[in-house]
Amino acid sequence: MQKILICGFPHSGTSILKSIIGHCEDVEEIYTETNKIHCTTDKKFILAKWPYIYKKYFDEEYDDYIKIFIIRNPVFIFSSLNKRFNYKIPDDHSIELYIDTVRLFNKYKNTNDNNIYTIRYEDLFQNNYQNLKNILDNIGISYTDDIFDNSKYRNEIIPGCKLLSEKPNNSQHGEYRTWQINQSFVSNNDVSKIDLDTFQIETLINNKHILKIYPDIGIDTQSI
Repeated sequence: MQKILICGFPHSGTSILKSIIGHCEDVEEIYTETNKIHCTTDKKFILAKWPYIYKKYFDEEYDDYIKIFIIRNPVFIFSSLNKRFNYKIPDDHSIELYIDTVRLFNKYKNTNDNNIYTIRYEDLFQNNYQNLKNILDNIGISYTDDIFDNSKYRNEIIPGCKLLSEKPNNSQHGEYRTWQINQSFVSNNDVSKIDLDTFQIETLINNKHILKIYPDIGIDTQSI
């Protein structure tokens, strides 16, 4: 049994990525968020996710884990967080913490470590999910293209949380997340959803660490 941990930053796609990989027949998916896998399975892989990245994930303590590290364009992350928290974003979702996450992403994106895979959220969907397929192939996970069709599955992120037939309000966080991860597996980076304050814009489009991953990030804010 091989442990797989998906990690990154809140609103970067960790939940939907876990759900998609969890569709694979030889993967046991853990539904609750956790960064430590203690249970076992008869399947070849067991999969968990945690919405943050910590330096310890790259130390000896996590040597027996495959890490899939996902990041997303912060213009869309912080527009989403503004909506969720009514512009009062808590410290554990801050831009400073995002930049720390980006530093780690830059450090490990070209690593030769076979247990570390990095991917941008935006790159999940290119060429019929080819970048994600490459990761699955390298890990050795068996799959068919059916795993990318959410209409064939009932995805769960909070055990027992009801899937509503209509889109719930963002304030109903559990129901909203459950509804989100059961929609079509497509990018939700929609420029019409961009909603940032001046400080956020200036910080995000001028940070050298962010620009290494998103060199054209300024284009995304022109309509604000």
